This record gives sequence, C-alpha cells and structure tokens, in this order.
Amino acid sequence: MNYKRNRKIILLIIIVLAFAFFVIVRFTPSARKSNKNVVNSEKVKLGMTKAEVLLIMGEPDTKLLSYFNKEDTMYYYEPPFGASSGIYIQFEDSSGIVNRTILYE
Repeated sequence: MNYKRNRKIILLIIIVLAFAFFVIVRFTPSARKSNKNVVNSEKVKLGMTKAEVLLIMGEPDTKLLSYFNKEDTMYYYEPPFGASSGIYIQFEDSSGIVNRTILYE
C-alpha cells in the first residue's frame, strides 16, 4: 500500500519539477530577451550599418573590439537556453557595415 502511495508522490514531485523547469526556461526575463534576440537576428542582413542593427537588435550584451583600430567590430547577443554559442554580428572595421552574422547553435 505504501509503495503505491510513494510512487504517486514521486511522480507528482517529478511533474512539479518539470513544470517549474519549463516555466523558468521559457518565461523569465532572460529567456524572453534571448528569444527576442533569435527572432530579431533573423532580420539582420549583410550590408546593414551599425545603426540599423542597433534599431533591430538593441544594445548588444558585449561589444568586441578590434585589436588594430580599437573600434567595436563584433556585437554579441545572448542565445536561448541550451545553445552552445551566442549570436554574433560582425562589422567591417572601416565602414561599419555588417559582413557576417553567426547565429547560435
């Protein structure tokens, strides 16, 4: 009798933990921001200026600087939960035009 009750309690705990994990991964501010980054990154096209990218994506989480001219040449945006890499938008040093986008994996 206790065995069946214990199984039900363990199953209930597993369901509650799975639901809590789903809510945390999907609905926290960080998760909403990273999901927005994914949607917006698909709108970024080669040849756009930094100003156009900032209008679409917003301020980057990190600006990576070029060693040669100390200008921001790559913007990094937070990826969704579980992604192995982030969203990178690379600019040409002199013109500030997008020459490469690296989406998360």
